[in-house]
Amino acid sequence: MATYYFKLGTGEPFTDKTDAGDEAVAKGIAIKVDNAPDGIESWRMSYNFDTSSVDVKYSGRTNEQAVDDFKADKDAETLAEATAGATRAAAERDAEDA
Repeated sequence: MATYYFKLGTGEPFTDKTDAGDEAVAKGIAIKVDNAPDGIESWRMSYNFDTSSVDVKYSGRTNEQAVDDFKADKDAETLAEATAGATRAAAERDAEDA
């Protein structure tokens, strides 16, 4: 098991870094959990305040498959942003030429 810090109120992952995590706990913005699962990407974890445990989202896939999907989604977002930027630049050039 690993130590991980989660945001109070939302249960979202905060950090696995001790210095930053302990500081956040001292400020009252995070909770320290000593039984988070090892080898799981942080974006797949959340803290469940009702059960006082860490929930992991699998969606019927292995961790490796979910990581691949996450990377593919990020690549698609990057491509969409680049395409939108190129479209804006072309529209600006056309407006200048008109």
